[in-house]
Amino acid sequence: MSLIVLFIPVSQAIALAQAEPQALRHGDHPLVGQIWSGEAQSERQEALARMARADVVLLGESHGNADHHARQLEVLQALLALGRRPALAFEIFDLEDQEIIDRQRLAGVADADDLAEAVNMSGRGWTWAEYRPLVQFALDQALAIVATNLSRRGAMAVAMEGLQSLSGEDRARLGLDRPLPEDAMQRLEQRIVDAHCGHLPAARVGGMINAQRARDAYMADRIAALEGPVVLITGAAHARLDYGVPWYLAQQAPERQVLSLIFVEVDPERHAAVDYLNAGGSPYHLLWFTRRSSPDDPCEAFRKQLEGMRG
Repeated sequence: MSLIVLFIPVSQAIALAQAEPQALRHGDHPLVGQIWSGEAQSERQEALARMARADVVLLGESHGNADHHARQLEVLQALLALGRRPALAFEIFDLEDQEIIDRQRLAGVADADDLAEAVNMSGRGWTWAEYRPLVQFALDQALAIVATNLSRRGAMAVAMEGLQSLSGEDRARLGLDRPLPEDAMQRLEQRIVDAHCGHLPAARVGGMINAQRARDAYMADRIAALEGPVVLITGAAHARLDYGVPWYLAQQAPERQVLSLIFVEVDPERHAAVDYLNAGGSPYHLLWFTRRSSPDDPCEAFRKQLEGMRG
């Protein structure tokens, strides 16, 4: 199996494999629509007001969940109504796309599909239809569009050659010259193993940790360079406070006030918000519960592909 497959966790692999929008399930779950901060429920307007006060808001999604993208747009609309005009930063756009995006906007491009064509979004694996309304909103409202992601090729280079493949100056600027706290590193390693349902060869884990760290650090670097409020549209793991983008922002721009939110797909077996918290609490400031689009047991759904990794 190609190395490229080993850089896609099961959650993203499911989203990339879905040619058609997947049905949203468990709409009758008692938590759907609720927002929680730790063990306390938060009213929607209170949560939105917290986001409006933050310098950086991270909206962590499950790729492929239509509810998550709809709530992201809802947050953006609310922030503008509250007088904020954030730059909109995207994981789906690679760092190299920024020059193209800027050139297209200077040329007056006002249609999101034209922008996607200019950066060759169709060849990336992302489901463009899910992100189009967010990009179109930024164009319609004249909000800055920011590319943040290390490309697949760049992430593979770091995974194969290590963080030492980056210059010492870059590592220092990005915060990659400092190790993650030991407990955070353990959680990151466990997440990578779990995301591949235990089928990832042990020899690949260290490389994937380096690639994940580099992607988080570069996302933080792009955000730290911006003035004014920023909203990042990204996968849930990148929004984590303990080892994701916020950790690197704290190294690069400690003065920035960060708020991290995760949209949580409900589990039919877990009916209380506290059931979704780790023993040490939540690695996010806010949890917004939604319907579910991914399989209830993604490991079973992708069992044959995952077993192929061993080959």
